[in-house]
Amino acid sequence: MQRYRETFRGCREIRDVEVGRPKLHNLRSNPIVSGTLEYLVQPIYDFYGVAVATVVTKQQLFSTPIGSQYTPAGGSAYTKTLYHTNLVQQGMLDAPKKFLVKNVSVVVRSDIAPQDLASFIGQTLAQLTISGKDYWTALVSKCPAGAGSYGSATVTIAATSAGSVANNFSNGWPSAENASYITDPMPQIPNLPDMAPILGQLIEQNQNFGVVLDPTLTGSTAFTTLATTPTTLFVGNGINAHVYLEGVLCRAVL
Repeated sequence: MQRYRETFRGCREIRDVEVGRPKLHNLRSNPIVSGTLEYLVQPIYDFYGVAVATVVTKQQLFSTPIGSQYTPAGGSAYTKTLYHTNLVQQGMLDAPKKFLVKNVSVVVRSDIAPQDLASFIGQTLAQLTISGKDYWTALVSKCPAGAGSYGSATVTIAATSAGSVANNFSNGWPSAENASYITDPMPQIPNLPDMAPILGQLIEQNQNFGVVLDPTLTGSTAFTTLATTPTTLFVGNGINAHVYLEGVLCRAVL
């Protein structure tokens, strides 16, 4: 046996109960580093859609993950892709992810008619909830996009018609600093002890969260988006908007 010891030095001794039952240890190992997370600045986002000539509706975002069917108000159902959302689990982050929300922004696609944009941002309430609790509520006009085009129009007049306008608009001035932050590095309330910095709102793994966009609370009838062929000069493609939760994503180390 001594002469074979050098040859089989890398082999471990097995127990009698393991005879005939080989174990592929390397193939069964978990590639995730236990107890360790990496951090990156990466928003999570979801989509809100209303077709042309359609009454706007209340919708809960972050409830339909990528690969699932979504039906915009007045539109046809389709399967969500990475364009629409980067959420992979319904209403929560997939473990072991966590997310620190630092601001909320609503990015409206720039082919919206200006009348629809004005009505949408002025009449729609945005509400962020985590585990059923309200953590931030404001009009969409208080959730500027901080991105995209600002506003322009090109008029084309035909000899036999009133003409049309190719328009391009956004929710707020397109600057990265133009965002609604829910942080405060130095919070201070008079006559109270100093407070710790408010770094944002943490969404834990497998914790329910969502953003509701509700344009039906004004007390008046909800507005209807412009038709494809409107009586005015402006032409719109309904409302196509993304809600972004900006902040820090924590995920597994592979």
